[in-house]
Amino acid sequence: MKVRVVQTAFHEGARVRVGDVIDVADTFKASWFVPLESIGPGTPARPARRREAPVALSQLAKEVPTNMVENLV
Repeated sequence: MKVRVVQTAFHEGARVRVGDVIDVADTFKASWFVPLESIGPGTPARPARRREAPVALSQLAKEVPTNMVENLV
């Protein structure tokens, strides 16, 4: 049975990622995939998540520290 992966997982010793289409046994059940028959054409596997912008190490040094020790000084 053809399925679409909706959550990162391991299957048969290999990592499968969101959006991958793989073949599994008809009796195999898991929460990390959905059968292709249940997905309509053009349906995204999973809504896209917004990620925060990456912070460079040079930016971390410029931030104002907020730990308790520096508040006492």
